[in-house]
Amino acid sequence: MKKYLIHITAFSILLTAFSCNKNFLDRPPLTQIDNEAYWQTASDLEKYTLQFYPEFPSFGTVGSYLGLIGWDGTRGSDVQIAASPSTLWNGTNQPVTATGNWSWAKIRSVNVFFKNYGKCKDPFPKYQQFVGEAHFFKAWLYFDKVKAYGDVPWYTGPLEMDDPGLFKPRDPRTQVVDSILWHLDKAAEFLKPLKEVDGGNNRLSKEAALLFKSRVALYEGTWQKYHKGTPFGTAGADPDKYLRAAVAAAEELMKPVYNRALYSTGDTDNDYRMLFSLVNQAASREVILWKAYSVNLQLSHSFQIYVSDRTAGISMTMQQVYNYLDRSGNAYDYFNTGKTVKGNAFLTKIGQECDPRLSQTVWVPGGVMWDNGFGKGVFTAPFLDKSGETLNNTGFQIRKGNDPKDPQAGSGVSWNTSCETGAIVFRYAEALLNYAEAKAELNESVDYDKSINLLRARAGMPAFKVQGDANRARYADYGYALSDELHEIRRERTVELGAEGFRYDDIRRWAAHKLLKGKRPQGYPFDKNEWTGRTINYKTDADGFLDPYATAIPNGYGFKENRDYLECIPLNEITLNPKLTPNPGW
Repeated sequence: MKKYLIHITAFSILLTAFSCNKNFLDRPPLTQIDNEAYWQTASDLEKYTLQFYPEFPSFGTVGSYLGLIGWDGTRGSDVQIAASPSTLWNGTNQPVTATGNWSWAKIRSVNVFFKNYGKCKDPFPKYQQFVGEAHFFKAWLYFDKVKAYGDVPWYTGPLEMDDPGLFKPRDPRTQVVDSILWHLDKAAEFLKPLKEVDGGNNRLSKEAALLFKSRVALYEGTWQKYHKGTPFGTAGADPDKYLRAAVAAAEELMKPVYNRALYSTGDTDNDYRMLFSLVNQAASREVILWKAYSVNLQLSHSFQIYVSDRTAGISMTMQQVYNYLDRSGNAYDYFNTGKTVKGNAFLTKIGQECDPRLSQTVWVPGGVMWDNGFGKGVFTAPFLDKSGETLNNTGFQIRKGNDPKDPQAGSGVSWNTSCETGAIVFRYAEALLNYAEAKAELNESVDYDKSINLLRARAGMPAFKVQGDANRARYADYGYALSDELHEIRRERTVELGAEGFRYDDIRRWAAHKLLKGKRPQGYPFDKNEWTGRTINYKTDADGFLDPYATAIPNGYGFKENRDYLECIPLNEITLNPKLTPNPGW
């Protein structure tokens, strides 16, 4: 099978110029500091920053869920699982010996830019966009390191083989995050606003820097708040400082001058799903950054094939479904409903009675999977009796992003990489959620009309309200007290960002291991009469809900809360640099 180099040239507005410039491909390696001839023009700087765009998540050519939609499935969580539990969640993670994620090549490449861009002979306004991009990418790359390892060495310049900085100790994560936020401030200063960016929302903008800053600051603020007093917290850290930074960045982005709004055609039963199905996101006021694809440029993927009639072996769980309110905005009693209404009838009932985002995230009977040159396919039941890339093991099969009119929907061949659905990297909805959560964590009044209520209105849901939920302990027992307001905000986040790859990070920053430890993911209430004559290799729990991991992890998830919030620093690296200290529990 031909493998397209999507990650080298994913941004279509930039690719043509890049791929046509053969001289650029023939240049000496740009990580060589003595390459004095390179850094002379704004065009040189622009081409150099292109190498970092593939760091953003994207649709893959095979197993497309594993690249973007369905992202949590590669690791598993309480709300989204793969065919079998990952080593992270089942407690069998082993120490890492080799480099693994402890690679600094990309960060070194960014630092090469900072050391050399001042040689450019063009006036600064001509290349300040690319300086802004470099600031953004240094923040992006370092944030991944902080999430994985906590304290990490902060490097301001490119290190050579004999540089003593290679043997420096790790810097406190708060110092590193402060530096990340500084770089994002510089990115926001130098990057153009979307309306002025050549390439529009196919390229980084001031708005992208503001959104990402709100994400980083919210992450660190809640990490330090909920890990305080544990080996994972930082002595003397001020969580509120980061939470205020998150609010400020989100509120700046919410100002009318940036002209942001949620995608909506007024179709509350389809708009949320269709947002993720569009081939062209250029006109979307919600999408702040996206990756474009084109078969003609040999840049495509297989997403619509997977979301129509395959699964990549990834499923949503009952723990996700519990978060959806009914259409009146009240908590829905899924548990007791599932005691009497089962199987397809359960899916149909909750699809009709609950938040429209539920039936736009997972398939319910009657949903049109494809309606194009391949005919018309209608969802009748989850793929419980399938295997491999068509397996669903919970009854909740991901629909989000499906476009039945897409020419590849329903083609049924995973190796077909002819889909052109655009991949959303940043969208405005996240800023609204970040704002609301950070304000509530600060115990400050949240303006719901300019944040969460906009999300609910798009889905045809009533305004935000604080309420109780008799089933809350089944899906939102964090192991510590949480106000009803924060619970509702976290619920809204789980619903709106479902299957977009946020849950793994949210569990870590909330210190929420109790959502998993000793528990198993739950599927829908099973009706064995619907599967007569077919083999279903799952058990049900005492209440009749599917229990797909009953055999794999009979004692539940084995997450080790004194170790597994951070990854293992490779043992070989600690041997090479004794000043590196292991993470807690490793």
